[in-house]
Amino acid sequence: MYHLFGNLLTHYGSASLNHGQSKGNVSTLQKVPWHDKLHSTVSGDAIRWALRYYWQKQGYPVNRVWDADTFTHQLIDGNFDPVRFIDDDVLGYMGTEAAKLEIIEEESEPPDQPDKGKKLKKTKGKSIPRLGALGVNRAISLTLYNGTMTFNAKSGEKDRTSLHSNEYHNTRYQYGFALDPNHLKDKSRIFAVLDGLMSIRKVGGNNNVFCYDFSPESMVLRWTEKNSPHLFYCFEQHSLELEPIISSDLIEEVEVGDIKGSELWIGGKVAKNLHLKDAHIFRGREQTVTDLKRVIVRDLNLTEFQPSS
Repeated sequence: MYHLFGNLLTHYGSASLNHGQSKGNVSTLQKVPWHDKLHSTVSGDAIRWALRYYWQKQGYPVNRVWDADTFTHQLIDGNFDPVRFIDDDVLGYMGTEAAKLEIIEEESEPPDQPDKGKKLKKTKGKSIPRLGALGVNRAISLTLYNGTMTFNAKSGEKDRTSLHSNEYHNTRYQYGFALDPNHLKDKSRIFAVLDGLMSIRKVGGNNNVFCYDFSPESMVLRWTEKNSPHLFYCFEQHSLELEPIISSDLIEEVEVGDIKGSELWIGGKVAKNLHLKDAHIFRGREQTVTDLKRVIVRDLNLTEFQPSS
Protein backbone atom coordinates (compact mmCIF):
# COMPACT_ATOMS: atom_id res chain seq x y z
CA MET A 1 0.00 0.00 0.00
CA TYR A 2 1.60 3.19 -1.21
CA HIS A 3 1.54 6.67 0.30
CA LEU A 4 2.42 10.03 -1.21
CA PHE A 5 4.20 12.54 1.01
CA GLY A 6 5.53 15.94 0.07
CA ASN A 7 7.15 19.10 1.33
CA LEU A 8 6.63 22.17 -0.84
CA LEU A 9 8.40 25.53 -0.83
CA THR A 10 6.60 28.52 -2.33
CA HIS A 11 8.06 31.29 -4.44
CA TYR A 12 9.54 34.34 -2.76
CA GLY A 13 7.06 37.16 -2.48
CA SER A 14 5.47 39.83 -0.34
CA ALA A 15 2.84 37.98 1.66
CA SER A 16 -0.09 39.74 3.25
CA LEU A 17 -2.35 36.73 3.56
CA ASN A 18 -5.18 37.75 5.83
CA HIS A 19 -7.87 35.09 6.00
CA GLY A 20 -10.43 36.84 8.15
CA GLN A 21 -12.15 40.19 8.16
CA SER A 22 -9.96 43.06 9.33
CA LYS A 23 -10.05 43.95 13.00
CA GLY A 24 -10.46 47.70 13.16
CA ASN A 25 -7.99 49.46 10.89
CA VAL A 26 -5.34 46.74 10.97
CA SER A 27 -5.05 43.55 8.89
CA THR A 28 -2.73 41.19 10.70
CA LEU A 29 -0.73 38.19 9.58
CA GLN A 30 -1.05 34.94 11.45
CA LYS A 31 2.13 34.25 13.40
CA VAL A 32 3.51 31.32 15.39
CA PRO A 33 6.71 30.62 17.34
CA TRP A 34 8.92 28.23 15.38
CA HIS A 35 12.19 27.05 16.95
CA ASP A 36 11.57 29.77 19.55
CA LYS A 37 11.49 32.50 16.89
CA LEU A 38 8.48 34.32 15.46
CA HIS A 39 7.43 33.29 11.94
CA SER A 40 4.41 34.14 9.85
CA THR A 41 2.15 31.24 8.95
CA VAL A 42 -0.71 30.07 6.74
CA SER A 43 -3.15 27.49 8.04
CA GLY A 44 -3.58 24.07 6.48
CA ASP A 45 -7.30 24.84 6.15
CA ALA A 46 -6.51 27.83 3.92
CA ILE A 47 -4.40 25.60 1.65
CA ARG A 48 -7.18 23.00 1.50
CA TRP A 49 -9.64 25.78 0.66
CA ALA A 50 -7.39 26.88 -2.21
CA LEU A 51 -7.13 23.30 -3.46
CA ARG A 52 -10.91 22.91 -3.53
CA TYR A 53 -11.27 26.25 -5.31
CA TYR A 54 -8.71 25.11 -7.93
CA TRP A 55 -10.80 21.99 -8.59
CA GLN A 56 -13.93 24.10 -8.90
CA LYS A 57 -12.27 26.41 -11.44
CA GLN A 58 -10.96 23.40 -13.39
CA GLY A 59 -14.45 21.91 -13.69
CA TYR A 60 -14.16 19.04 -11.20
CA PRO A 61 -17.43 18.23 -9.36
CA VAL A 62 -17.14 19.72 -5.87
CA ASN A 63 -19.76 19.55 -3.13
CA ARG A 64 -18.90 22.92 -1.59
CA VAL A 65 -18.95 25.59 -4.29
CA TRP A 66 -17.35 28.94 -3.49
CA ASP A 67 -19.25 32.08 -4.49
CA ALA A 68 -16.66 34.84 -4.91
CA ASP A 69 -19.36 37.53 -4.98
CA THR A 70 -20.90 36.69 -1.61
CA PHE A 71 -17.84 35.06 0.06
CA THR A 72 -19.89 31.98 0.95
CA HIS A 73 -19.92 28.27 0.21
CA GLN A 74 -22.94 26.56 -1.28
CA LEU A 75 -23.35 22.92 -0.23
CA ILE A 76 -24.67 20.91 -3.18
CA ASP A 77 -25.59 17.68 -1.37
CA GLY A 78 -25.99 17.60 2.41
CA ASN A 79 -25.82 13.80 2.37
CA PHE A 80 -22.30 14.00 0.87
CA ASP A 81 -21.02 11.64 -1.81
CA PRO A 82 -17.30 10.75 -2.05
CA VAL A 83 -17.89 8.94 -5.34
CA ARG A 84 -19.51 11.94 -7.01
CA PHE A 85 -17.55 14.80 -5.44
CA ILE A 86 -13.77 15.05 -5.45
CA ASP A 87 -13.64 17.23 -2.31
CA ASP A 88 -15.79 14.79 -0.32
CA ASP A 89 -13.41 12.02 -1.38
CA VAL A 90 -10.05 13.77 -0.90
CA LEU A 91 -10.77 16.21 1.93
CA GLY A 92 -13.45 14.32 3.85
CA TYR A 93 -16.45 15.78 5.65
CA MET A 94 -18.44 15.78 8.85
CA GLY A 95 -22.21 15.84 8.39
CA THR A 96 -24.14 16.22 11.61
CA GLU A 97 -27.71 16.51 12.66
CA ALA A 98 -27.91 18.09 16.09
CA ALA A 99 -29.56 16.07 18.80
CA LYS A 100 -33.14 17.12 19.30
CA LEU A 101 -34.38 18.00 22.74
CA GLU A 102 -38.07 17.60 23.30
CA ILE A 103 -39.56 19.18 26.41
CA ILE A 104 -42.83 17.77 27.70
CA GLU A 105 -44.50 20.12 30.10
CA GLU A 106 -46.95 18.84 32.68
CA GLU A 107 -48.64 20.30 35.71
CA SER A 108 -46.48 21.48 38.55
CA GLU A 109 -45.14 18.70 40.70
CA PRO A 110 -47.63 17.88 43.45
CA PRO A 111 -46.04 17.52 46.92
CA ASP A 112 -47.35 13.97 47.33
CA GLN A 113 -46.38 12.86 43.76
CA PRO A 114 -42.67 13.68 43.21
CA ASP A 115 -42.48 11.64 40.00
CA LYS A 116 -44.75 14.01 38.15
CA GLY A 117 -43.83 17.38 36.76
CA LYS A 118 -41.58 18.71 33.98
CA LYS A 119 -39.80 15.95 32.02
CA LEU A 120 -37.08 16.02 29.36
CA LYS A 121 -36.90 13.56 26.49
CA LYS A 122 -33.73 13.41 24.40
CA THR A 123 -33.52 12.11 20.85
CA LYS A 124 -30.05 11.06 19.75
CA GLY A 125 -28.69 12.97 16.72
CA LYS A 126 -26.92 11.52 13.70
CA SER A 127 -23.32 11.98 12.58
CA ILE A 128 -21.96 11.09 9.12
CA PRO A 129 -18.15 11.47 9.18
CA ARG A 130 -15.56 10.59 6.55
CA LEU A 131 -11.86 11.02 7.18
CA GLY A 132 -10.14 12.75 4.30
CA ALA A 133 -7.41 11.03 2.32
CA LEU A 134 -5.32 14.21 2.30
CA GLY A 135 -3.69 15.91 5.26
CA VAL A 136 -2.03 19.33 4.97
CA ASN A 137 0.31 20.86 7.53
CA ARG A 138 0.49 24.50 8.56
CA ALA A 139 2.77 26.51 6.27
CA ILE A 140 5.66 28.24 8.06
CA SER A 141 7.68 31.15 6.70
CA LEU A 142 11.23 30.22 5.82
CA THR A 143 12.55 33.42 7.40
CA LEU A 144 11.76 35.23 10.64
CA TYR A 145 8.91 37.72 10.72
CA ASN A 146 10.32 41.23 11.13
CA GLY A 147 7.16 43.17 11.89
CA THR A 148 6.87 45.09 8.63
CA MET A 149 3.66 47.01 7.85
CA THR A 150 2.20 49.24 5.19
CA PHE A 151 0.00 52.27 5.89
CA ASN A 152 -2.71 53.34 3.49
CA ALA A 153 -5.51 55.88 3.32
CA LYS A 154 -8.73 55.71 1.37
CA SER A 155 -9.37 58.30 -1.33
CA GLY A 156 -11.94 61.05 -1.03
CA GLU A 157 -13.27 62.50 2.18
CA LYS A 158 -11.32 61.38 5.23
CA ASP A 159 -12.66 60.25 8.60
CA ARG A 160 -11.42 58.17 11.54
CA THR A 161 -11.62 54.98 9.45
CA SER A 162 -9.63 56.37 6.52
CA LEU A 163 -6.23 55.09 7.66
CA HIS A 164 -5.54 51.38 7.29
CA SER A 165 -2.44 49.26 7.84
CA ASN A 166 -1.44 45.77 6.66
CA GLU A 167 1.20 43.49 8.10
CA TYR A 168 3.27 41.85 5.38
CA HIS A 169 6.24 39.52 5.13
CA ASN A 170 8.72 39.15 2.28
CA THR A 171 9.42 35.43 2.44
CA ARG A 172 8.76 31.91 1.21
CA TYR A 173 6.53 29.34 2.95
CA GLN A 174 7.07 25.60 3.32
CA TYR A 175 4.45 23.03 4.21
CA GLY A 176 3.95 19.28 4.12
CA PHE A 177 1.15 17.05 2.93
CA ALA A 178 0.28 13.36 3.17
CA LEU A 179 -2.05 11.48 0.83
CA ASP A 180 -3.31 7.92 1.27
CA PRO A 181 -4.53 6.86 -2.22
CA ASN A 182 -5.90 3.62 -0.77
CA HIS A 183 -8.56 5.66 1.03
CA LEU A 184 -9.77 7.30 -2.18
CA LYS A 185 -12.95 6.06 -3.82
CA ASP A 186 -11.28 6.99 -7.11
CA LYS A 187 -7.53 6.47 -6.92
CA SER A 188 -6.93 8.46 -10.10
CA ARG A 189 -7.81 11.59 -8.13
CA ILE A 190 -4.26 11.49 -6.83
CA PHE A 191 -3.35 13.29 -10.06
CA ALA A 192 -5.88 16.06 -9.40
CA VAL A 193 -4.31 16.52 -5.96
CA LEU A 194 -0.82 16.82 -7.44
CA ASP A 195 -1.98 19.17 -10.19
CA GLY A 196 -3.80 21.33 -7.65
CA LEU A 197 -0.86 21.60 -5.28
CA MET A 198 1.37 22.57 -8.20
CA SER A 199 -1.03 25.31 -9.31
CA ILE A 200 -2.73 26.97 -6.34
CA ARG A 201 -2.24 30.70 -5.87
CA LYS A 202 -4.96 32.33 -3.77
CA VAL A 203 -4.80 30.69 -0.36
CA GLY A 204 -7.44 32.61 1.57
CA GLY A 205 -10.96 33.85 1.13
CA ASN A 206 -12.67 36.83 2.73
CA ASN A 207 -10.65 40.02 2.36
CA ASN A 208 -7.55 38.56 0.70
CA VAL A 209 -6.93 40.86 -2.27
CA PHE A 210 -3.17 40.33 -2.44
CA CYS A 211 -1.45 38.34 -5.17
CA TYR A 212 1.01 35.85 -3.70
CA ASP A 213 2.22 32.85 -5.69
CA PHE A 214 1.62 29.85 -3.44
CA SER A 215 2.62 27.29 -6.07
CA PRO A 216 5.93 25.54 -5.31
CA GLU A 217 9.26 26.93 -6.38
CA SER A 218 10.86 23.71 -5.09
CA MET A 219 9.52 20.39 -3.88
CA VAL A 220 10.48 17.10 -2.27
CA LEU A 221 8.00 14.29 -2.92
CA ARG A 222 8.16 10.77 -1.52
CA TRP A 223 6.29 7.81 -3.04
CA THR A 224 6.66 4.95 -0.60
CA GLU A 225 5.08 1.95 1.08
CA LYS A 226 6.13 3.36 4.45
CA ASN A 227 3.55 5.02 6.69
CA SER A 228 5.67 7.98 7.80
CA PRO A 229 7.06 10.83 5.66
CA HIS A 230 10.28 11.84 7.52
CA LEU A 231 10.67 14.91 5.29
CA PHE A 232 8.32 17.63 6.55
CA TYR A 233 9.83 21.13 6.85
CA CYS A 234 13.02 19.97 5.15
CA PHE A 235 13.98 23.32 3.60
CA GLU A 236 16.29 25.84 5.26
CA GLN A 237 17.63 29.26 4.45
CA HIS A 238 20.67 30.24 6.51
CA SER A 239 20.60 33.94 5.60
CA LEU A 240 18.56 36.34 3.50
CA GLU A 241 21.42 36.55 0.99
CA LEU A 242 21.54 32.77 0.39
CA GLU A 243 19.11 30.61 -1.58
CA PRO A 244 17.07 27.90 0.21
CA ILE A 245 18.57 24.43 0.43
CA ILE A 246 17.48 20.96 1.55
CA SER A 247 18.21 20.39 5.21
CA SER A 248 21.13 18.26 6.32
CA ASP A 249 18.66 16.18 8.35
CA LEU A 250 16.94 14.90 5.19
CA ILE A 251 20.24 14.24 3.47
CA GLU A 252 21.37 12.25 6.49
CA GLU A 253 18.10 10.24 6.43
CA VAL A 254 19.03 9.11 2.91
CA GLU A 255 22.70 8.54 3.66
CA VAL A 256 21.99 6.25 6.62
CA GLY A 257 19.28 4.36 4.72
CA ASP A 258 16.21 5.45 6.70
CA ILE A 259 14.80 6.90 3.46
CA LYS A 260 15.55 5.23 0.14
CA GLY A 261 16.79 7.76 -2.38
CA SER A 262 14.76 5.98 -5.04
CA GLU A 263 11.57 7.00 -3.19
CA LEU A 264 12.31 10.73 -3.57
CA TRP A 265 11.41 13.10 -6.39
CA ILE A 266 13.11 16.47 -5.95
CA GLY A 267 12.38 19.35 -8.30
CA GLY A 268 12.69 23.09 -8.78
CA LYS A 269 15.42 25.58 -7.90
CA VAL A 270 16.61 23.54 -4.91
CA ALA A 271 17.62 20.73 -7.30
CA LYS A 272 20.41 22.81 -8.85
CA ASN A 273 23.78 21.20 -8.10
CA LEU A 274 22.09 18.70 -5.78
CA HIS A 275 23.45 15.15 -5.65
CA LEU A 276 21.60 12.53 -3.61
CA LYS A 277 22.13 8.83 -4.24
CA ASP A 278 19.35 7.18 -6.29
CA ALA A 279 16.99 10.18 -5.94
CA HIS A 280 15.02 11.42 -8.97
CA ILE A 281 16.26 15.00 -9.34
CA PHE A 282 14.95 17.46 -11.91
CA ARG A 283 15.46 21.18 -12.38
CA GLY A 284 11.94 21.50 -13.77
CA ARG A 285 8.88 21.18 -11.55
CA GLU A 286 6.63 19.89 -14.32
CA GLN A 287 9.21 17.28 -15.29
CA THR A 288 9.41 16.13 -11.67
CA VAL A 289 5.66 15.62 -11.34
CA THR A 290 5.30 14.00 -14.75
CA ASP A 291 8.00 11.45 -13.96
CA LEU A 292 6.39 10.64 -10.60
CA LYS A 293 2.95 10.26 -12.18
CA ARG A 294 4.25 7.54 -14.48
CA VAL A 295 5.48 5.55 -11.49
CA ILE A 296 2.14 6.06 -9.69
CA VAL A 297 0.28 4.78 -12.75
CA ARG A 298 2.40 1.63 -12.70
CA ASP A 299 2.19 0.99 -8.95
CA LEU A 300 -1.55 1.64 -8.61
CA ASN A 301 -2.38 -0.07 -11.91
CA LEU A 302 -4.17 3.01 -13.23
CA THR A 303 -4.97 4.10 -16.75
CA GLU A 304 -2.19 6.18 -18.23
CA PHE A 305 -2.65 9.86 -17.45
CA GLN A 306 -2.38 12.65 -19.98
CA PRO A 307 0.55 14.92 -19.06
CA SER A 308 -0.49 18.57 -18.80
CA SER A 309 0.69 20.79 -21.63
